[in-house]
Amino acid sequence: MQHRPQLALTVALVGCLAACAAEPSEPRTDAGADGGGFVVLPDGGAVPQCRGNRDGVIDRGEVTFLPGVEVRYRVNPANSVARLSTRGAMQGGTRVWDFRDPAGELVSLRLERTEGQWFTPRFAGAEYAARLDPRQPLLGVYRATDAAVFLLGAAGPSASSQTIIPYNPPLEVLRFPLRVGLEWTAEATTQDAQVEGTPAASRDTYAIAVDARGTVQTEAITFTDALRVRVELTQRFPAGPGTRRIQYLWLVECYGEVARAVSREGELDPDFTEASEFRRLGL
Repeated sequence: MQHRPQLALTVALVGCLAACAAEPSEPRTDAGADGGGFVVLPDGGAVPQCRGNRDGVIDRGEVTFLPGVEVRYRVNPANSVARLSTRGAMQGGTRVWDFRDPAGELVSLRLERTEGQWFTPRFAGAEYAARLDPRQPLLGVYRATDAAVFLLGAAGPSASSQTIIPYNPPLEVLRFPLRVGLEWTAEATTQDAQVEGTPAASRDTYAIAVDARGTVQTEAITFTDALRVRVELTQRFPAGPGTRRIQYLWLVECYGEVARAVSREGELDPDFTEASEFRRLGL
């Protein structure tokens, strides 16, 4: 049987968005009930401010990276399947995604600093790290610029994990400003990678598109102006069949990622209804 450690990167894109998100329940805020308006993000020092204008465009200034910020999500247990409607439903001319289901576990994602981390020397320009999946310890490593966010690769939480997966070149996983109709493709190979001490190699292609706008309902809050980002990830390996997954991310000004659905491996239907990971803001 072929060993396939490269599957560790099948959801590599979305970890950065936990880093972008504002803490949804404890910041000082005069945001309205629909999540718009003024949000103050706590960082233990100077307090940055974000004011969303709900114009259907997420500019770089409406996404904030703050080491130490934690975001709480409701997510289905590992090795389970969650049912949902990725298509949503039209209500009065607006697409609505109802993600208020309280099923699942409440977990936290935290944005970590990269200074002094065991893996930092392998990722030039690394600025932030966050778990790719809140149910797993693997960290995504990122760099942000004024125009984009780059995924540099992934690493285990400690050197003893013997897991480090650098990308060459870094993958452009977010491009600003985000608006419906924006599309791009990012491709990279894993370079001198190891997963649990086993050499691994793959060529990964991310086809990314901002494909819808509408309302997202979560148990924490309802957002009336969310953008949906579709990510189609294809991985090719030196031997054996490749893999494919479809991911949807729902993003909101100032809050970042408020929901995510990751298909099962091999999914071809863009309106899939069974997710290997289904997360949304939780209380």
